[in-house]
Amino acid sequence: MAETLVNHGLDDYVGDKLFGKVMNLLEQNQLTPNLAAPEIEKLRSETSKKMNCVVAIDNAFTDLEVEYWLLSDGEAEMLINMPMESETKTLEDLAKESKDWNQICRAVTETFDPEQNRVTIRSVASGSILLYLAATATFIFGMAKCLKGVNQVLAEVIKMKTLYAQLVESKLPPSVSTGFEMHKNGKAKTDLEQLASTLVGEHYSGTDLRRKNELKNSLSISLTRLSQKLATGTKVTLRLAKPKKPKISEGEEPSQEQLAVLKEIERFEKVQKEVDSSQATLEYRDHANELVAALPAPVNDEQENTGRV
Repeated sequence: MAETLVNHGLDDYVGDKLFGKVMNLLEQNQLTPNLAAPEIEKLRSETSKKMNCVVAIDNAFTDLEVEYWLLSDGEAEMLINMPMESETKTLEDLAKESKDWNQICRAVTETFDPEQNRVTIRSVASGSILLYLAATATFIFGMAKCLKGVNQVLAEVIKMKTLYAQLVESKLPPSVSTGFEMHKNGKAKTDLEQLASTLVGEHYSGTDLRRKNELKNSLSISLTRLSQKLATGTKVTLRLAKPKKPKISEGEEPSQEQLAVLKEIERFEKVQKEVDSSQATLEYRDHANELVAALPAPVNDEQENTGRV
């Protein structure tokens, strides 16, 4: 059921995302709080309708005895929900999309995983394109760090757009608004480059300084790709199931094997905290045009290969 919520965008109406919607409405109406009440009531009504649909789906699944597929203990995966309108794309478009995600995964893996474990396809579903990728907890941790940073950059772009609109409305001297616009237009690129540099600096364990610098560039390109995809409707969901806690008899010391499992559980719990904090609190579809305009232009293969081994 949780997967159904995500696949149909219904997770926007529960938990942190719903809270984010409410806070966003309040922030947008700080100067006119009387206007926030009807907007919040509209959101409440919309949420109630969505949840009634969820209950209906759950009841239907139960009556039809639909099997639920769950991650096994110790497994992790990334779900990429790529919006794709019917009969508008070709296999070449799908190949490019897959190649983009392969580049993103490769850069994240090299940055965070010293063992360089491969990210593999677990399954593919239709509707929009749902791509399930089997991955390690280390990769999920790295992807969560990247998503958290990119979501902060996108949220900042939206915030800057609102501030710029307020500056224009306040009729400040053109020199002020022009300077702010120049700062706004280049900020996303600078922030993404800084994010890549910080992540590589903190998490890359390799000793090759030349490769480390190349990886900063590679990860920056991948973060740009990721930001563009999120801005245009792609949703990324990170999931993991921590190992089952071993049974330790009262009064007995845990064995080395049990200690190893307990340590792995702690690691999964740390990763889960990162996953939880990586969720977007804004709906990017409402700001797609301005986000795409503010983000760096897409990088082609020739540009990406420049400076790489």
